[in-house]
Amino acid sequence: MSQNVSFNLVDEPWICVRDLGGATREVSLLELFEQASSIKCLANDLPTQDFAILRVLLAVLQRAISPTLDDDDVPAEVWGRLWRAHELPIDQIHEYLDEWHHRFDLFDEEQPFMQVVGLRWKDNEKKENNLYRIIGDSWSREDKRLFLQRAGSGLARLTFAEAARWLVHLQAFALGIPGQPVLGEKAESIKGGKVYPGGPGPDGLLGCMYLEGDSLTDTLLLNFLPTASRSDEDCLFLEDDKPCWEVNPLLVSDGHEESFPRGRAELFTWQSRWVRLIPCERNVIDAIVSAGRKMEKSNQRLRQIESMTAWKERVGASRTSGIEFLPRKHERDQAMWRGIISIFGGAAEQESRIVPPEVISWVKRMSGRSSGSLLRWSDYVNVHAVGFEYVDAKCGAVTVVFDDKVELSAYLLSDKGEDLVNLAKELVTSTSKAVFALGCFAANLRIASGGSAEREYQKAKPDEKPKETAKEKASARAFFEIDSPFRQWLAALNETSNAEVERRRWRRTARVIIKAHADVLLREAGPEAIVGAPAQNEKGETADWMTASKAEAKLNAALKKYLPLEEDEPNDKEVQA
Repeated sequence: MSQNVSFNLVDEPWICVRDLGGATREVSLLELFEQASSIKCLANDLPTQDFAILRVLLAVLQRAISPTLDDDDVPAEVWGRLWRAHELPIDQIHEYLDEWHHRFDLFDEEQPFMQVVGLRWKDNEKKENNLYRIIGDSWSREDKRLFLQRAGSGLARLTFAEAARWLVHLQAFALGIPGQPVLGEKAESIKGGKVYPGGPGPDGLLGCMYLEGDSLTDTLLLNFLPTASRSDEDCLFLEDDKPCWEVNPLLVSDGHEESFPRGRAELFTWQSRWVRLIPCERNVIDAIVSAGRKMEKSNQRLRQIESMTAWKERVGASRTSGIEFLPRKHERDQAMWRGIISIFGGAAEQESRIVPPEVISWVKRMSGRSSGSLLRWSDYVNVHAVGFEYVDAKCGAVTVVFDDKVELSAYLLSDKGEDLVNLAKELVTSTSKAVFALGCFAANLRIASGGSAEREYQKAKPDEKPKETAKEKASARAFFEIDSPFRQWLAALNETSNAEVERRRWRRTARVIIKAHADVLLREAGPEAIVGAPAQNEKGETADWMTASKAEAKLNAALKKYLPLEEDEPNDKEVQA
């Protein structure tokens, strides 16, 4: 690193935030903590970048308060003191950042932040510019460009602030693509002239979720767990759980031996890639990026300290393992409210049991009467979900960026809100079934007009995109129209809500939306659908004669089954298989 270049993250503005008035700006690490109560949220280049930086902030907070605690402190009481203070412990944060100030410089001669000092290519030849390897908005495939923030010369240089943000993001979400070997690389790590990282960054395989409050102060505390692990909630975090800047800097000679983080601070700052940023004047113009620390693959151990993802139960994975839990990733093209079980946990139809993120379980505990209802039931929080979907199992490119949030009353996160939570999960399931029934109605109208039954009902293979059928289009359109009303209905649930009244209210709202779509589809079907056409089975044989009236009767029966209203007749026939 050049002696003439310095960019210290404690002092220099690099984190993008949005203040309570809606304006965006860059702040330093110290300014962020000092001004957290007047900052609404993080507002960086990608939602996944916000997540990665948030975890670095949580590691700082954990280590800053650690010296003030002793063995007699109880995690719930520690959290309660922080929450009731309505501000961050800025004196301790000042002291901590002063102590470790030298480890936050991007270009320090001995210990550059989240990098490997002196990193060079093995053959010492000029390689192609590798800066694109750290820029997350260049990770999609060339033929399916997802991000339009950068292209061409925009991939050739970064400001120091941009480079800092992307460096943190890289360590969390790096692609699983192999890199060139670096000088000093052990021969056993090189295969076919490449070094393989063993997968994406540690956050890349999660269904990342975090809680957002009214200010960044609230957001930090809502996601801060002063506990050692999931199974030991009454013990404080371990003293030897340290972030990357507190331990000896990584060296190439250390190799890529698998290890496992001691706790959340180490996990949240895990250096999954060896990196060296190459500066020129006030820009970073290149980067050396190769495989870094490999994390031991153990979901059972990871589940103990990973607090910001839901977990999916897998029974009988092997004869000896019994029950195993896997991170539950977000569903492609599915709004967060449809996967509400990831927030609250439980077992959905035809799906294994889901365990919610530990941050939500913790807040639920802090909202309970036994904890003194530290969170007021009148408060509202946003559950924010982010993540990547990769092109294949090797995680070599990104196909989808997931970014969604739902607003909830803190009452739903308390033990008293269980009835309303169960109601919400029930209505997500029944509404989804009603929407899919509308899709079948659209498919039946297409068949009644002479369309192909095989095309309408043939399922896409797991690695294929959903087919553009009348069924898929109608379902997608209905979910889009239902999205905003359901979010508003969900956000309105609070301690004054009556479950039966709310059930009837939502059923009627959903019925109106779905029937309106059905009426449009019926008008668009044309006269041919009235007469009808033969519906063929998989063998090409005529199995039924489909008409518009028959299709409508099937839909009406489905709506009365999944979204029944008081005026529905009690003995309606169920939907035929």
